[in-house]
Amino acid sequence: MKWLRIHIAIIVLILIAYAYVDLKRPPIINWDPTFSRYDRIPFGTYVLYDQLEHLFDTAPTPHKGTIYDHLNNRQDSGELYMIIAGAVNTSKADEQELLRHVAIGNTVFIAANELSRSLQDSLGCRITSFDLGSLSGDSVSLSLVNPAFGKHAGYRMMRNTVNGHFEEFDTVRSVIAGMNSGGKVNFIRMDIGKGRLFLHTAPLAFSNFFILKEDNHQYVSHAMSLLPKRPTAMFWDDYYSIGRGGPTTPLRVILTRPSLRAAYFTALGAIMLFMLFHSKRRQRVIPVIPQTRNTTMDFLDTVSQLYLSRRDHRDIALKQAGFFLDHVRSRYGIATGMLDDDFVRRLSQRSGVNEDRTRELVGMIEDIRSATTVVEPELMRFSRSIDEFHKYSAS
Repeated sequence: MKWLRIHIAIIVLILIAYAYVDLKRPPIINWDPTFSRYDRIPFGTYVLYDQLEHLFDTAPTPHKGTIYDHLNNRQDSGELYMIIAGAVNTSKADEQELLRHVAIGNTVFIAANELSRSLQDSLGCRITSFDLGSLSGDSVSLSLVNPAFGKHAGYRMMRNTVNGHFEEFDTVRSVIAGMNSGGKVNFIRMDIGKGRLFLHTAPLAFSNFFILKEDNHQYVSHAMSLLPKRPTAMFWDDYYSIGRGGPTTPLRVILTRPSLRAAYFTALGAIMLFMLFHSKRRQRVIPVIPQTRNTTMDFLDTVSQLYLSRRDHRDIALKQAGFFLDHVRSRYGIATGMLDDDFVRRLSQRSGVNEDRTRELVGMIEDIRSATTVVEPELMRFSRSIDEFHKYSAS
């Protein structure tokens, strides 16, 4: 288990080093203009959404669908419908429901850098937009035309532009509500039927960064004061800022926050390392024991070499004859006490070897027993005769 403790110690040291570096690293600010009510980053709308209930004495109800999805055949009046997004791209059905909803006595507030061309045509206006993602330095300041709001110098947006404005608009049914320091109109109110439509071309003015900069919150507060103070209902449309789905799972919340994201991936990495090391063999490797070698042939070779070195050919021949006769007794069940003609006949019949060849081999055994010496050629011929007997025998 020593290797496991070493690996765990290494993992712990890596995590500690990573945590130290992460704490010392300056935070990375996300400057993306999301306009999400969930985001506390500079260009989210968390601050405004959090204060809406205090500004209007009515709690906002979030909505995650298009204008048509929410307003389709809705007949209520006195409601406030808010959209703050970078771009509001609407269909014909959306635009028809929007205008119908306003006409029956409701208020709609849209702050967007871009509107669909068909909606601009329907309202008789043209908007000059700017790249919201460009951190191009100080922009023009914003102000409201109502003298009661004061601060004629305007409210300035730092680190990005809020220069979007109307090139043209329907002056017959529109009232100017706000301008920038360049004299361009960026905030208008349009009276449609019994209701009112407010259009603002600088959505970043309602972001966290703008509101919390110096006294810019006054601009937002004054702009909101132009809307009905106590609407019968207030709806906040998320569709044009964060999409239809929104943050439906905790994973999105984790991944959108740097600290939680770092902790999440660190935990995943630690689990994977633990699984990698823990999956290894936890016991000592069993050594491979080689198979025991059969040394019988080595022993026989040594003994045979001993006999050959003594040159006692008769002794070798007698042992060969003894082995052969033992084979005859055990294999064929024939007594070997008398090596007569009857023995030769029965051995030939049972072994299947020619009787003459059998008689010749038996005769050699008799000669070896009666001889006092055996020369090497005789020993070799006797050994070949035994081999040929085994070769031609039925066994």
